Amino acid sequence: MSPETGIEEVYDGVAEIKKKILAKWAGPGDKARAASDAGKLKLVSEHEIVPHKGIGFTLDKGQVLRYELTDGPQVIDTTYLVRNRPVEEFADCWHTGIFGALTLHEGMHFISCSPYGRPLLTIIKDTVDYDNMEKMFGKGAAHSFIFPSGRCTETMWELGYGIVNAYSCNSGIMQGIIEVAGEDVARALRWPPGVFMHFQCLNYDKIPTNKTYFNGHGALEVGDYVELLAHEDLYVALSPCPVGDQADYSKYENLTCWPLKYAIYEGADGPLETAPDPELKSMNVVDFVMAGRPGMVTGAVGTKV
Repeated sequence: MSPETGIEEVYDGVAEIKKKILAKWAGPGDKARAASDAGKLKLVSEHEIVPHKGIGFTLDKGQVLRYELTDGPQVIDTTYLVRNRPVEEFADCWHTGIFGALTLHEGMHFISCSPYGRPLLTIIKDTVDYDNMEKMFGKGAAHSFIFPSGRCTETMWELGYGIVNAYSCNSGIMQGIIEVAGEDVARALRWPPGVFMHFQCLNYDKIPTNKTYFNGHGALEVGDYVELLAHEDLYVALSPCPVGDQADYSKYENLTCWPLKYAIYEGADGPLETAPDPELKSMNVVDFVMAGRPGMVTGAVGTKV
């Protein structure tokens, strides 16, 4: 029984498992945040992100990636592929959501797909004013989130507005993947494998549970930024979303977009610590099934009550 609410508490076994797992990976992110706060990160490179163009770039293990608003409130969609096996391992929305949440906050990790299950990035800093955002949009409002593999697509825009081949995050991210990893990787993936959004004000407040998007003006300020620590060598593909500031959806041509920037930093006093690889032993699922599921472990089978 909770003394605050008087409601009987339900044991959350998943939450207990989550705490144990995430505790193993917390230290490097905390140290990187402390280095950022103390001004002990040195700038490696800085680049403008222009509207209506996907971009791709490399991010090295131990580097910090910053996304920063420079002109106005601009939504971005991002994807992260492990450089030495970009088709096989990438930041995964499902694993990230089950070991974190659908709204992403400081200290949360972007976790890779099965069977690898590694932390690829950690959000170490987010300067957006969450108190103000909750006052504007309700408790639980956020701007960094996942909607499993969600991103705007050319299909969405054609269905919604009747426009053929409008710019979309789907095509922008694939443009970035082609730019940084090549056409063969892009064709093997066929679509972005897991998409992580920033600067998109929303709340999961609809019933049945779904998201509501909000105009970013007044909630996001020029100079707001998010920083992520990379735990592996990554390809990053990014799209500035055509919804831009989300201020006017009346027609596609009214969607207003803004430039912004990304910057890459390193530790000024030496390499930043990264999270350890859990070195999971589970097989690729197709190989496992085709091999006859060797050594498969199961739980109990219930009896009729």
